[in-house]
Amino acid sequence: MSSIMKNKIPAVIVAGLLFALVLVTACTDTSQPPVSPVATQTTAVPLTPATSGTSGTSVTTEIPATTITSRNPSCPSGQTLCDGSCIDTQSNNKHCGACGNVCNTSEPCSEGKCLSWTGSWKRDDGWVYMLIQNGTSVSGTNYYNNVIISGSTSGNPPRLTGTWTYRNTKGDSSPCTFDMAPDGKSFSGSLLGCQTLTYSRE
Repeated sequence: MSSIMKNKIPAVIVAGLLFALVLVTACTDTSQPPVSPVATQTTAVPLTPATSGTSGTSVTTEIPATTITSRNPSCPSGQTLCDGSCIDTQSNNKHCGACGNVCNTSEPCSEGKCLSWTGSWKRDDGWVYMLIQNGTSVSGTNYYNNVIISGSTSGNPPRLTGTWTYRNTKGDSSPCTFDMAPDGKSFSGSLLGCQTLTYSRE
C-alpha cells in the first residue's frame, strides 16, 4: 500500500467520526420545545338511549308527577277550593254547602244551608203558619188566616222582628221577635213575653 493511501485513511475515519457525532447530537438535542399535538375539531354526537336488547326497543324512564301548588292550592281544614279560592262553604252566600250554590238576597248561609223564612212552619202546639220572604221583608198568616205576621229579617242566623196581628174586631196586635236555628229547620220566640214557642218546618 502506498504512502498516499495510508495518509488518506485516517482522514476518512476522522471525517466519518465527526459526521456520526453530528447525527447523535442532532437526535439527542433537548433544547427544542416538544412538538404540540395538532388541534382537531370534534362534533357533538347525540346520545342514543339505551335499549332493552331488542332491536328498535328503547328503555323509558318514568318521571314522577309534580304537584304545582300555585295551580292546585291546598286549603285549610274546613274550607273548599271554589273558583281558585279557599271558601268556607258553611257560611259563604255564593258557595253555600257546595261550590256555586248561591243563596238568594238577604238569605244568609249557615251550616251549609241558605236560610229563608219562606215555608210552612208547625208550632209545637199544633198550629201551622205559612211565611213568605221577599228580600228582607217577611209576611204570612196561620192556617185559619186569622193571624197576620209581618216584619223584617237580619243577621246570621236570621232574626225576624215585626208585628203579630189578630184578625178580630179589635185588631189586637203585638210586637214579635223570632230567632231561626242555625240549621234553618226551626225558629222560636214569644209574644208579649209569654211562653216561648218553637216552630218547625213541615
